[in-house]
Amino acid sequence: MSFELSIVYAERENSPEGYQELLQVNPLGQVPTFVGADGYVLTECIPITLYVASQSDTTTLLGSTRRDYYDILRWMSFANGDLLPAIGGCLLPLIGRRQIIRQDHDDSVRALKARCGRLEEHLRGGKAFLVGHQMTVADVFVTGLLSGAFLAWHQVMESQYPETSRWFYSIYNSPMIREVAGELPQHNLPFPVIKEAVC
Repeated sequence: MSFELSIVYAERENSPEGYQELLQVNPLGQVPTFVGADGYVLTECIPITLYVASQSDTTTLLGSTRRDYYDILRWMSFANGDLLPAIGGCLLPLIGRRQIIRQDHDDSVRALKARCGRLEEHLRGGKAFLVGHQMTVADVFVTGLLSGAFLAWHQVMESQYPETSRWFYSIYNSPMIREVAGELPQHNLPFPVIKEAVC
């Protein structure tokens, strides 16, 4: 499966022209926004990912059964709705960016540990993929969203979540991802800790 994509960066501050172009097709200014060659507009990362993955009639990325497909949706939803906000809530303040969600520091740390713990439990026993017995779009999607945590805290992730780390590096280093994303830079930012309550 091969696509030619034209990517427009649409940050209001850094790319005013791109942002105006985005507003033409999506008045809410949401990213990501997909615009097909035929003018078809689609928003939200999960539908866009599924749409792109479904363009090949022979794809195995969408699973082999209906249950696989629903499990794929479940893992993608988990990553986007639970895992990503927890990572962002911990990482964004460390790099001087405003938190997008209304969650305090301690809640973000607790959520990150719980979400990573859920992945660790699911992958225990050497499980190679999130769904079924081959790589699906769930593996690609969750790896993409989890990459921020490995970029920032790879040493902690590797020591506290070994099964998740094994799976993450296996998926990230697959040709499908590595050719597009390149080598994952690894920093050693301080892993967030829950602050002591002051009485």
